[in-house]
Amino acid sequence: MALSTVDLDGRPAVRMVSPRGFVGDGFLRISKDDNGQWTSDVLTICTHAKSNKVQELVNTNDVQLVAYLPHTGIQIRLGGNASLLFHPDNPNHSSLSLDMRQRVWPRNEAASENKDEGNPALVNGCDIDLDVEYIREQAYLNHSPVRRAWYSWPPPGRARAADSSLYPTEISKIADKAEMEKYEMNARRNYVLIFIDVNKVDIVDLKQSTRKIYTRRGDTTWSALNVNP
Repeated sequence: MALSTVDLDGRPAVRMVSPRGFVGDGFLRISKDDNGQWTSDVLTICTHAKSNKVQELVNTNDVQLVAYLPHTGIQIRLGGNASLLFHPDNPNHSSLSLDMRQRVWPRNEAASENKDEGNPALVNGCDIDLDVEYIREQAYLNHSPVRRAWYSWPPPGRARAADSSLYPTEISKIADKAEMEKYEMNARRNYVLIFIDVNKVDIVDLKQSTRKIYTRRGDTTWSALNVNP
């Protein structure tokens, strides 16, 4: 999937990213007590804290993502707003600007029969124990050891250093325990989880010559409109 941002000179910047999934799905449970009862339309991706895209998203958090499925002839475009969550020990750490409690709902439809709009800690009558730090940690731990090691490396996009020890392939294979712990801490500090609050989905089916645009309403429900491809 390609992520498009606006660089510091006001020009488009596009790169391929690997989404971690939607909050609530798979390993992205909303808390350690979540047994899979929650889901959402908030997509997550990750990045190095010192990558260019971090500053780009701080300046302009409007993003577009696009994916093409060649075997089906389907193109999917997502539009939304990005919110960044840094490690608590990172100097850029702050509370997540996105109110995640307004973006999750019970996976089990039976839980939506009762509503309690007077309590913001309740969604459709269900108490939410939502821990964004837990979500970020699970996203980090579910990378391969090789991928996790990347986050201990020097800032991406800079000239590569001659010292190969700065680029461990797997942190756990570093012989010196103190060095291993240092690199592991650096990797965790540099790991940023980006929450994409999706508000528009544009799907084109090239084989069927159809196109449908989904737009999120203010109450988190969605409208659908068939348009010309």
